[in-house]
Amino acid sequence: MPRRRSGLNGWSPRRTALAVSSIGSLLAIAGCQAGSTDNGCQITKQVVLPGTTPLALLPEISLARVGTTTVLLGSDSTSVRWVTISQNGTVGTEQSAALPPETLRAFYALAGVDAPGDRVVIGVLVPAANGDDADLRLMVAPTEDGAAAGAPGPAVKTFGGGASAPVQVAMGTSVSGMYAGVAWIDSLQPTYAFIDGLGAPVGDPAVIENAVGSAYSCLGFAPGKQELTVTYQRAPTDPLIGPTWVMADVQVGGAIDTLSLNVAQVGGSMSCAKTVLYDDSGSPEYAIVWQDRSGSWLSIYTSAGNGRVDSYGFASSTIFGGADLQPPLMGLATFLGKDFGVLFARPHSVELWRTDWVGNLRSGALVFPSLQGDVRDVTSVASATLTSTYADYTGAEARRLVIDASCY
Repeated sequence: MPRRRSGLNGWSPRRTALAVSSIGSLLAIAGCQAGSTDNGCQITKQVVLPGTTPLALLPEISLARVGTTTVLLGSDSTSVRWVTISQNGTVGTEQSAALPPETLRAFYALAGVDAPGDRVVIGVLVPAANGDDADLRLMVAPTEDGAAAGAPGPAVKTFGGGASAPVQVAMGTSVSGMYAGVAWIDSLQPTYAFIDGLGAPVGDPAVIENAVGSAYSCLGFAPGKQELTVTYQRAPTDPLIGPTWVMADVQVGGAIDTLSLNVAQVGGSMSCAKTVLYDDSGSPEYAIVWQDRSGSWLSIYTSAGNGRVDSYGFASSTIFGGADLQPPLMGLATFLGKDFGVLFARPHSVELWRTDWVGNLRSGALVFPSLQGDVRDVTSVASATLTSTYADYTGAEARRLVIDASCY
C-alpha cells in the first residue's frame, strides 16, 4: 500500500474581506487599465499560429512544458495534434495521431523513452466489449519525428456504465518529463497511475483517499513537490461546511503526501482552483487562487508549526458587475518569490493581474494581444514563466497565440 502523510489543515483561514468600501475603488482602477506594463509584468515571447494550421483552432487545447520546450496539444473527435515551440520561439512541424473511430474522449500528456518528453501518450476512452462500460486505453506517438502512433493497448481502467455516463479522467506530464500521469475518479475514489514512455503503467494504480460519502470534481494535475501532483476538489459531507481543495504529491513507487486546504466559507462555494508553488524562505509551499460569489481569493499555505492557511481577497466580484459576471481564473504563476501573476479570461481580453502574497493588488494589468477582442479557449501552464494560449478571432478568420509572460 502507498505511504501517506496527512496534510489536513485544521486552522481556520484568516481572511481579508472583499468589502467594496475598503478595496472597491482600487480594484475598479485595476480592472480597467490596459497598459501593457503597468503592473511590472511583460510579455517575454509571443508565437502566432495561423488559423489555417489544423491545430490552431481545435476545441480541446492544453500546454505542456519540458525543460525550455513548450508543447501545444489539441484534439477533436478524429485526431490529436501537437507541435513543439522552442525557447527562441521556433515552431516545429505539426504532428498528429488518428483516434479510433469509436473514441468517446481523448486525453494526452508527455513522457520519455530516450529523452524527457520525446513521446506523446494519448488516453482514449472507448466503449468496452459489452457496449455499456468504457475502457481507458493508451496509445503512444513520437513527439517530433512524424512516425505513426501505435495501436491502443489494454485497458488501464474500465468504468462501469462509462459509455453513456460522464467519466472524470485527467492526464498530466511529470516534473522530469519521463512519465505521464493519469488520474480518474471511480466509485468515489480518486486514483492515479504513472505511465512510462511506452504507454505502460509503472506499478499498480493507487487510491489517493477514500473519504466516505464525498463527491469529487475539478480533477487535474498541477506543479508540485514530487514527480506528479494530482489536484481536485472534495465536496463536504456536511452541507454547512465548504468544499476542500486537495493536492496529492505522488512519487514513482507509491508514496503519497496529501495536503487538504479548507478555504471556502462555511456553507459557501468554491470554483476549481489554480495551484502553484511559492518560495517560503527557501522552502517550497503551496498557493492557490479560486473564486466564490464574493470574488477572487489567494490562499497561502505555510507548513511551519502545525501548518496554517491564510486567504486574502484580491478582486471583488462587484468590479465585474456581480458574482455571475466574474471572468474565470485561467492561470497562476509565482514571480520573485512571493509575487503572483493571476490570469483572467475576460469577455474581450486575456489579462495578467499581479498580487503580492497577502493579496495586495498592484495597479494595472498586462493585457495580452488581440486584434478585435474576440478571444476564446484560454489555457495556461506555469513554470519559470506563465505560458498561455488562446484563439484570437477576427470575424471568419482566426489565429492562435502562445504567450510567455513574467513579472519583475
